[in-house]
Amino acid sequence: MRRLWQMRRSPEIWLLVSNLLSRLLGFVVSLLVSRIAGVQALGVYSGLLITAASPTTPLSAVMANNATILSARHHGRVRLRAVLRAQLPVWLLALLCSVLGCAVMLVASGLLNSTLLPWAMVLWVMAGLVVGQLLTHVVVGIFHGSNLSIRASVVSSLTAVIALMSAYPVLRHWGLQGILVQAMLVALVPGLLLGWLGWREATPASPELSDVDLRSESRAQFRRAWPNMVATVVNNGTNWVACIYLAERFHGHAGLGLVAISLQWMALMQLPVSSWGGRVMRALSLGHDVGPTALRQEIGRQWRRCVWVSLVGGAAVLAVAPWVADLYRVDRATLFWMLAINAMATVLAGINVVYERVFFCLGTQGPWLWFSTLAYAIQLLATWLLIPHAIYAVAVGNLMASVVVVVGVTWYLWRRGYVGGRWR
Repeated sequence: MRRLWQMRRSPEIWLLVSNLLSRLLGFVVSLLVSRIAGVQALGVYSGLLITAASPTTPLSAVMANNATILSARHHGRVRLRAVLRAQLPVWLLALLCSVLGCAVMLVASGLLNSTLLPWAMVLWVMAGLVVGQLLTHVVVGIFHGSNLSIRASVVSSLTAVIALMSAYPVLRHWGLQGILVQAMLVALVPGLLLGWLGWREATPASPELSDVDLRSESRAQFRRAWPNMVATVVNNGTNWVACIYLAERFHGHAGLGLVAISLQWMALMQLPVSSWGGRVMRALSLGHDVGPTALRQEIGRQWRRCVWVSLVGGAAVLAVAPWVADLYRVDRATLFWMLAINAMATVLAGINVVYERVFFCLGTQGPWLWFSTLAYAIQLLATWLLIPHAIYAVAVGNLMASVVVVVGVTWYLWRRGYVGGRWR
C-alpha cells in the first residue's frame, strides 16, 4: 500500500489512468449506442469519429511531438504562453488541411446523406472534433515537455469521468445527436482548459529567446516532419478505406460495427504504450541530447518496455474475447480471430511507437515515409483482395503493414548502429 501511495506522483501512472478512462468512455458509449440506438447507429457514430480523426491525426501527432521537443528543450527558460504562441501559425495551417481532408472523406463516404442525422449536425460535430483534437494534442504535448504530464492527465481524466457519468442520460434524452455533441466536447474541453492554464503559467522568461526565435524553431520542426506527416496520411487514408469504405461496401453496417468493436479492443491492448507516448518522446529526446550511445540504450529500454506491456494487453483481451462477443451480441469465433490478429499487430505497433519517435530525434523522416508507404500499399492491396471473402481482411491487412514497418526500420537502424551492437 505504501508503494502504491508513493506511485500517486508518477506521470506514467496518471497517463495510464487518463487513457484508461478515455478508452473506457469509448467502450461504454459504443455499447450504449449499440444497445439503445442499434448497430446502424453505432456504424454511423464510429464512422464519423474515424473520419474526423483520419486527416487530423497525422498533423496533430506531429505537432504534439514537436511541441514536446520544443517545450522540453527550453523548459524553465520560457513561458508556456510563448511556446503556445509559437505553435499558432502551424496550428492554423494544420486546421485548414484537416478541414479539407474531412470534407473530401465525408463526401466520399456518404455520411452526409445518412438518414439518422441532419447534414448540419454532421458538419458542426466534425468541425468541433477536428478543432478539439488539434488543440488538445498540441497543448498536451507542451505540458509533457514541461514535465507537467500529471496536470494534463488530471484534466483529461476529469473530462472523461464527467462524460462517463452523463453518457446514458444524454443518449436516452437526445439520442445519437446528443452523444455526438458529447464526443465533440470531450475532444475540445481539455485543450481549452489546459491552454488557459498554460497561458497563465508564471514560468520565468528567458532574455535569450524571443517569440520570433520560438516561431522559427517551431516552423523548422514542422518542415522537417513533413515525411512523417505524409506517412501518417497514407496510413490513416489506408485504414479509412479498409475500415470504413471497404468494410461497409462489402459487409454493410453490421460489418462496420464489427470492425469498430475490434478496433476499440485493439486500442485497449495498446493502451499502456499509447499512454506513455509523450514520456517515450521525452526520454528519447533527452537520450539523443546526451549522445548516440545513450540514444541506442534508450531505444532498447523503451523497445523492451513497449513489447512487454503490449503482450500482456493482448493476452488479457483474448482471455475475455468470448464474453466480449456475447456482450455485443456478435459471433464469438469471428470476433476472437479478429482480436487474435489484432493482438499480434499490437506487439509490432508497440515497437513502431518507439521507432517513429526515434526519427523525430534524428531529424530525418525520409526512411520512415518510404517504409510506411510500402507497408500501407501492401495493407490496402491485401484488404482489397480479401475483404469480399471475409471481414478478417481488415485485421490481416493491418498486421501485414506492421510487419513491413518493423522489419524495414529495424534493418535501417541496425545498419546505423542504433539497434543492436555498438554504435558506429
